[in-house]
Amino acid sequence: MTVIKDAAPSVAVGTALPTMPRTAETIEQQLQHIAAHPGVAQRHAFRARLVLAAAAKSLRAVAAAHGTTRNTVRKWVRRVAAEGIQGLLDAPRSGRPVLYPDAAVRDLVSLATSQRPGPYALWTHRGLREAMWNLNWGVTCSWVTTTLSALGLKVHLVRGWIHRRPDPDFEAKVTAVQQAVAAARVGGRPVLSLDEKTSHPVRTPVRADTRAGDGTVRREFEYVRKGTVSWYGIQDCASGAVAMIRARSRMDSAAFIEVLQHLKDVHGSDFVLIMDNGSAHTSRATTAWLAEHPGIDVLFTPKHASWVNPIESVFGIVTRQVLKHGWFGSGDDCDQAVQDWVSERNRAHRPVRFTWQPAA
Repeated sequence: MTVIKDAAPSVAVGTALPTMPRTAETIEQQLQHIAAHPGVAQRHAFRARLVLAAAAKSLRAVAAAHGTTRNTVRKWVRRVAAEGIQGLLDAPRSGRPVLYPDAAVRDLVSLATSQRPGPYALWTHRGLREAMWNLNWGVTCSWVTTTLSALGLKVHLVRGWIHRRPDPDFEAKVTAVQQAVAAARVGGRPVLSLDEKTSHPVRTPVRADTRAGDGTVRREFEYVRKGTVSWYGIQDCASGAVAMIRARSRMDSAAFIEVLQHLKDVHGSDFVLIMDNGSAHTSRATTAWLAEHPGIDVLFTPKHASWVNPIESVFGIVTRQVLKHGWFGSGDDCDQAVQDWVSERNRAHRPVRFTWQPAA
């Protein structure tokens, strides 16, 4: 029988064991505290009970009573006798041996972050494995997958962005739009935001939607195309009132001038117009028409900065709420849904706001 000898009290025995109370001065008292502590890991409490029972019974009896083996009981009795309470903790493990050195990982990262040789557009894990074999690293696909996952490299994804073209007047243009909109909302000169929403596809499902018991819409995958619909979107930046004028022809300079003439008939000839640098907005015909109406001042947004134009936010809202998940039998049905949405929105005018701080 192994005798448990007294040892110095342990204040904090590892991260998995509780702090010993001051009254637990002997190993036996510390074991009793661990065995009964509600927050201790069960494996540590079980080991403490084995060692406590082994002080009064044989290893065979303790093993039979606790559903384990004599070797297990002997192991923890010896560990506690040699190391004290810390003997209840698991010994450090070396882990799985490293299969490939750091040089292999560096070569893998170098390949994964470089352009894939043609004709393939992107790397695959199998392609990286083959490239590593060409570098005399006999790696497996699973090793490539595990290593890339640990490094957070996702070679199968494409992330797109657009570079903002350098514009020395960027801050001045955005500030001018902000100031014009702010002035209009306190009774200043009217400000209108204008842009085109082009070529929205009209899709008709071959079967009607159904709804599952949990409310999820079940939609037929196949559909029939019914053409496209385009609109000229206009927002009064002071009140937030919106208009969506359906385009019945090509959205060229002639059609755009008709929209400008409509705005002049509705809002008069003295207002500020916010629009981007589209070809129909800057054509000779459009420029000549604006020159004939000097009361209409145009504020052009910077290139690649559509968020400056408030109507673009309206396009995003109508797309989410009506168009993205809507199914229509014809272009007329699609346009009618948009016009109904416009009427509903205009019952409570909500001007779109954006915040932007110029560089210090």
